[in-house]
Amino acid sequence: MGHAVSRTLGIVGVGLIGGSVGLAARENGWGVVGVDDPRGLEEAVGIGAIDRASTIKEVRGADLVVLAAPISKTTGLVGRISPTDALITDVASAKNAIVREAGQHGLRFVGGHPMTGSQLSGVANAKANLFRGARYFLTPTEETDPDDYREVAAFVRELGATPTAVDPNKHDLLMAALSHLPHLMAAALLKVASDISPEALSFAGPSFRDLTRVGASNPQLWSDILAENAPALGEALAAFAGAMAQLGSEIQDKDKMEGRFHAAREAYDALGGILVEKSGENADIAIPVENRPGVFAEVTTLMGSNGINILDLYVRHSNTERAALVLTLDAQAAEKARELLGEAGFRAEHGG
Repeated sequence: MGHAVSRTLGIVGVGLIGGSVGLAARENGWGVVGVDDPRGLEEAVGIGAIDRASTIKEVRGADLVVLAAPISKTTGLVGRISPTDALITDVASAKNAIVREAGQHGLRFVGGHPMTGSQLSGVANAKANLFRGARYFLTPTEETDPDDYREVAAFVRELGATPTAVDPNKHDLLMAALSHLPHLMAAALLKVASDISPEALSFAGPSFRDLTRVGASNPQLWSDILAENAPALGEALAAFAGAMAQLGSEIQDKDKMEGRFHAAREAYDALGGILVEKSGENADIAIPVENRPGVFAEVTTLMGSNGINILDLYVRHSNTERAALVLTLDAQAAEKARELLGEAGFRAEHGG
């Protein structure tokens, strides 16, 4: 895809992801048109995500089309955009049904799924750098033209992401285990705790909040995603239920349970995660902060400039406007950290 020739990109669904694709593509010399509701398109033009509004009929003549509408609408869009000679890709997080539909219509199609996003939605929150450094799954099949795959992979690199080829079936199973099942687990855990006692959630500490954070995700979006990936999610749920039943039968066997946690720790280490021992030598400090640019840097710079080493950190969200930055520090430095934070106008709490 050389930049000397004008290239036209059509985006169907100009929200957070579609708008971010448009912003990044325009920075790389693409002419970008969008298909969505009139109000959304007006906003997309205003922020520079697209050059102008368009129609399904017109985008059939684009060089590349990105289907970025909600996942529940994507399969239908595959049918609506046919017939066309344009190269088509999408951004949906479940691939099997969409890939099959594209094959039935004889489209030049390479499925895609960027592993990035935001708690915020809508084109107003689109960012040209949203994909920078992210893994971006592409799901070619035996029928995919190698040149079409290379073209879409090159476009993904222009967005700043790293393309990774994976079979559509494997992709959906991976997403079921790594993303979709954890959302169901969060919903189940929150229900179990609430059923035990109405005030149970007010007693929850960081571990429970970490496990259930995704339970606050967009209900409509996630009901659509889970429904689209129901077959693979069913397999993951069956495997999880079996694993939980096995663990339940071993609870009173301390040696077996210790072995299970050793195995879990090794698996977590393989993810590249950082485990910090929560012993008396370390302390967690939670700092409530507003969601504004640079606030986390203010806290971490304050610690570093005063010789306080941050062993680990994570963000605990309460909503899109406020969050808590939780720092794990050496226990001996905790009091000094609280004093410094107080002097800087932050309120520090013991993380629990």
